[in-house]
Amino acid sequence: MNQSLPSSAVSQPSVPRPGTARAEAPVMFSRQTYRRITLGISVAFALLVLPAAAVQRQHTTIWELLLLFINAVLYFQVQFWVNYLLRYVNNPVQRWLSNQPLWVDRLLRAVIIAIMFTLYIVARNYVDSFLGINMETTSLRIRVILSQILTAVGLSFQLAIELVESGRYLTIENESLKREQLQARYESLKQQLSPHFLFNSLSTLGELIYDEPAAAALFVEEMAQVYRYLLRYGEQMAVPLRDEVSFLRSYFYLLQMRFGDGIKLEMDLPAEVLDRQVPPLALQLLMENAVKHNTVSRRQPLLVRVDFVAPATLRVRNTRVPRLVPEPSSGIGLSNLTNRVRMLNQQSLLVEQTDDEFSVYIPLPA
Repeated sequence: MNQSLPSSAVSQPSVPRPGTARAEAPVMFSRQTYRRITLGISVAFALLVLPAAAVQRQHTTIWELLLLFINAVLYFQVQFWVNYLLRYVNNPVQRWLSNQPLWVDRLLRAVIIAIMFTLYIVARNYVDSFLGINMETTSLRIRVILSQILTAVGLSFQLAIELVESGRYLTIENESLKREQLQARYESLKQQLSPHFLFNSLSTLGELIYDEPAAAALFVEEMAQVYRYLLRYGEQMAVPLRDEVSFLRSYFYLLQMRFGDGIKLEMDLPAEVLDRQVPPLALQLLMENAVKHNTVSRRQPLLVRVDFVAPATLRVRNTRVPRLVPEPSSGIGLSNLTNRVRMLNQQSLLVEQTDDEFSVYIPLPA
């Protein structure tokens, strides 16, 4: 049985590495909205360039002005819709571009559009010459240069549209993460204060009171530490790692009094990382998951190791001895922890599992 492995948690960090494909923000504008925005831009810019185009001609009729206006609008509209096909519409070229780094995607789109309109200007020049049409007063070279300038202008507007999209996406995503964070805090706190955990702790305490009064007194003290921490930090976004480690020791003490030598804890953390921030209850959750999904016995002790992996990762590992009768699990705990880590430093957990070991890597903010 997998040890509580939600698909959202088994992934590389969400921040893409340099030189790899980026996670493109999804389309935030519908096709109708995109059409209205780009048509408005095309008409507005055509009205701006129309006087300059008319000045180049000695005698310009109203029909020629209308033709110039329509050509300018069409020029930008074609450019915008080529961008739309290359960025938004699912096709082989779009899929290939979406797997490239963002700057490569934008550069290639610019090159494709620039080449396309250069070929259009050159082809139109030769067709007009062949048909004896002389509608243009400027040389071919000037027209090619002007087409590249208009291409750059159109690409600037397209970039602005994409930046607005990204801004809207980040705003929506941040609001969603905040809601998930609040839900994660609530679920985590509710889970840790569950009657099941309290019942097991009180049962252990009841056995100690008569047989080992001194141990019972220490058990009550550690149990008070656990619940004091839960009530104090359960709703915070982050706590220093040293506080979380201290809490884990108290929680582990309660488990050890219950399971004896069937459970062991090893920690190897350099002093310089203890001031870094982690989500509260993160280590306790992973410890609880290890107990929940594995057999705990003296013959096969459950070993949990907590250490630091350079440059900035906290690793929590446990040996795997799956229960013969799997305990039902929704995976909510680990999924909530993933959301809280993501909210804290914009990265995700990395989960690895082998036949003998289950490991969770928690990125630590600097």
